Amino acid sequence: MIEIEYLKEPKIMISEKRLTILLARDEAEDKYCALCPELDMVTEMDTADEALEDMVDAIKEYAEEYMAELELYSKSLNRAHHLPYIKDIASCKTDWELWTLLEIRHGIVYI
Repeated sequence: MIEIEYLKEPKIMISEKRLTILLARDEAEDKYCALCPELDMVTEMDTADEALEDMVDAIKEYAEEYMAELELYSKSLNRAHHLPYIKDIASCKTDWELWTLLEIRHGIVYI
């Protein structure tokens, strides 16, 4: 008789979204912009994928810079409120962990 070891049921852990990325198409310019309101960041690219990727790269770079200059940024009037977000970003060990912090919303730019 063969004994079968049953696997545990997999669980999916979902983190609470912390950062919003508003990804919008600017029909007049035929460009896409990504805005992260929590970090006051914006980027513009030719495709939605490029804009989103550029924003994620910018978020990572900003978090690294913020942590390197923590004393300065954490006391800055226009950047001190970013600290809780920066700590969450800095705690991510992989890009996938960072992506779990993001909520991506889509729209169209109207002027």
